[in-house]
Amino acid sequence: MAAVKSFEVENPIETSLKGFALANPSITLVPEDKILFRQSDKEKVGLIAGGGSGHEPSHAGFIGTGMLSAAVCGDIFASPSTKQILNAIELLNENSNGILLIVKNYTGDVLHFGLSAERARALGIDCQVVVVGDDVAVGREKGGMVGRRALAGTVLVHKITGAFAELYSEKYGLDGTATAAKIVNDNLVTIGASLDHCKVPGRPFETELNDKQMELGMGIHNEPGVNVLEPIPSTEDLIEKHMLPKLLDATDKDRAFVPFNKDDDVVLLVNNLGSISNFIMSSIAAITTDLLEKKYGIVPKRTIVGTVMTAFNGNGFSLTLLNSSKCSKELQDKFSEIESVIDLINTPTDAPGWPIADFKNKSSPGVNHKILSGETKVKPVGQYDFDVVSKWMKAGAEQIVKSEPHITHLDTQVGDGDCGYTLVAGANAIVNNLDKLSKDSLSEAVTQISNVIEDSMGGTSGGLYSILISGFSHGLIQTIQKKDDPVTRSVVAKSLEIALDTLFKYTKARKGSSTLIDALEPFVKEFAASNDFHKAVKAADEGAKSTGTFSAKFGRASYVGDSSNVEDPGAVGFVEFLKGIESTM
Repeated sequence: MAAVKSFEVENPIETSLKGFALANPSITLVPEDKILFRQSDKEKVGLIAGGGSGHEPSHAGFIGTGMLSAAVCGDIFASPSTKQILNAIELLNENSNGILLIVKNYTGDVLHFGLSAERARALGIDCQVVVVGDDVAVGREKGGMVGRRALAGTVLVHKITGAFAELYSEKYGLDGTATAAKIVNDNLVTIGASLDHCKVPGRPFETELNDKQMELGMGIHNEPGVNVLEPIPSTEDLIEKHMLPKLLDATDKDRAFVPFNKDDDVVLLVNNLGSISNFIMSSIAAITTDLLEKKYGIVPKRTIVGTVMTAFNGNGFSLTLLNSSKCSKELQDKFSEIESVIDLINTPTDAPGWPIADFKNKSSPGVNHKILSGETKVKPVGQYDFDVVSKWMKAGAEQIVKSEPHITHLDTQVGDGDCGYTLVAGANAIVNNLDKLSKDSLSEAVTQISNVIEDSMGGTSGGLYSILISGFSHGLIQTIQKKDDPVTRSVVAKSLEIALDTLFKYTKARKGSSTLIDALEPFVKEFAASNDFHKAVKAADEGAKSTGTFSAKFGRASYVGDSSNVEDPGAVGFVEFLKGIESTM
């Protein structure tokens, strides 16, 4: 296969964001946090979206009146950190009446945006989260408790919810706006198809497909789809025989997420995954429209064609259908003023990425740097022995470093091979920042550790541990009566239970899912029951070993081949850290 040529630049994310801000003077860039935001209205709900870079114009391109108020950008295909998201919430909260976070259904995004909402509410900010999933390629059986992936239908949620917030949020508030977003999401289906993987800037091109193959249902991060098609069908056959049936076949119980009848009003969105020419995109829209009428008796009431949710230069496209009749009725039942969801789609917006945007230059808002420079503060409670905790952290980190090759080996079999490196980065960061921790209050020290992990680990592991440790801090605050009361084993036990309950709010993983939870939950429950650290470590170890006896239900391991004979690397890493602590006792 010939090498793939591409234009490469230094600091691609930073320069891309800067260029976007230069081209859109009504939008302000906060480069240190990769936040872009517009002037918002104090009487209306503000909308924030975001995620990994590489899907442009999503999400920054949909900042505008009648769409998003702000976007938070992560690294390439990686969620932004909780710190970034919380800063965006605080900036927007200055001139908004409540904040709605619209989040794509990917584990890292759900965890980080969820934790940000929790922290925002703790600061007294009215904030809610709506998780979007519209993909039908990964059906109910394969998707399981993870749910549908988020694809281009996310942008219709942005547009319709943004119009609702602009027109009706003064009356219906944050609750109403969140309800509208959920109704839209529940009436969306999307499937994509690509001739090959995309080329990620700064990395060599990698693909498992040969010249005679293509992928049906490929995700927006180069994830596998539902089928590899060989030979490559014509575009007409691809749409007629493979894509539309996945969207509309009511007998496919694994994928019939939304019912469609021939007399329903339907919105069609044809999305370019990155490198399809405008010429061919228009052809695809025409072919799809003809087949919808010919095969299903459906005539789209509104057709939108454009580049709205990409995977860099992905050589493919996606089709999204919104059952606007069903969606409109459900909206009317809640909000009497709304006659049709199509009216909300047609509401003007100046968002630069919207294919039919009416963009006008506006002055950009200033940045309140006092908000951005503030540290996370919590109620100080819990006297503790700093020297002992420091010894534990160092021993745990040392054990993680020793175990990294084994953890990495496990992750190369069931994940993307970075779990060991990520855990080492987090453990070392804790050790390197021990001298900066509060020595007087464990609740403050634990919150500081949560922030260190958030900044150093990234990915799903960083989000999980940051939420867990933040929950432990909240547990200490709830459990300890007086500021100077010592931290006892019973206090730790109760606080760990609260931490676990907090984590369970943002992941559906439970014992038996072949994840970190298989080690974490037994550890917490045993320590809560016995207050015996050694027994708790033994329970965690047994839980981690059990993950090598059943298949994963969450994370990348749930999408790969059989993982039932490989122990979960995250669970193993957690136990190794505990064993390091145990060695000092």
